Amino acid sequence: MKNKICIAISTYKRKKNLINLLKSIKNLKKNDDISLEILIIANDLINYECLKKIFKNQLNIKLVREINKGLSFARNRALKEIRKKNYKYIVFFDDDCLVDKNWLNEMLLTFKKTEPDIIGGPQLSKSNSIYNKLLERREKHNKEVSWVSTNNVIMKSKVVQSKINFSKKLNLIGGEDQLFFKRLSNKGFRIIWNENSKVYETINKDRENLSWFIKRNFRYGTSSNIIFKETHGLFLGISLTFIKSFLDLSKAIFYLTIMILNLKKHLLKSIMFFIRFLGVIFGLIGFQTKEYSK
Repeated sequence: MKNKICIAISTYKRKKNLINLLKSIKNLKKNDDISLEILIIANDLINYECLKKIFKNQLNIKLVREINKGLSFARNRALKEIRKKNYKYIVFFDDDCLVDKNWLNEMLLTFKKTEPDIIGGPQLSKSNSIYNKLLERREKHNKEVSWVSTNNVIMKSKVVQSKINFSKKLNLIGGEDQLFFKRLSNKGFRIIWNENSKVYETINKDRENLSWFIKRNFRYGTSSNIIFKETHGLFLGISLTFIKSFLDLSKAIFYLTIMILNLKKHLLKSIMFFIRFLGVIFGLIGFQTKEYSK
């Protein structure tokens, strides 16, 4: 019997990027005992039926449309569809990704060696823009972490059956995947970071400027308020938010003091953490920025 793996992709008006992602999935190295099913959640009115023709006899694609707009609605629809079937592993990718051909084999090897419930990995930018590079998350290989992102994650089927969903409070804001996996971590599910299973973000020219960099980091700060409160409760959540704001401000000051070592990089890091500090403060008074409202 083959081991069934569902790859869930939520998409919104990125048909060209989605096709490129599917091409990279088609090229994944895998053993004969692996069966892949691609679940595409369309969160727009675009016709995606052509994908079945493009990848006929190459990928097993299922298309589902979610009429409620937003990341949380789309990903919760994916969870609903996934829970109807018996998969061994569940994968989430973002629709602007490209997957390394060794991704799956590296993930399955990590499951075998370390026996976690969830494995995440890096999303590396194909852009040379320093704004994108500074936001790449890097962790020590095989490190146990409290959260990963939907741009590069695989989990055992029992994780999905826990009935934890993506928060609608972060539907148009972002950070819903961080909260989702933090909740799973609090439930006792073990999450491991696999540095060897790489996913690449395709180049988006709109994300190669200081304005976008500032907006993204401000959103990180504001959304952290909701994430901490939802994860730890009101009192502890607010306390942790204050601690985060202090740490972000401390980092901003630190990078200013060593700016002479690498002027542009450390100046931008200082700006990054100061903007996150401001985002946390604004978030505490209820301000939120809807990054995915268009």
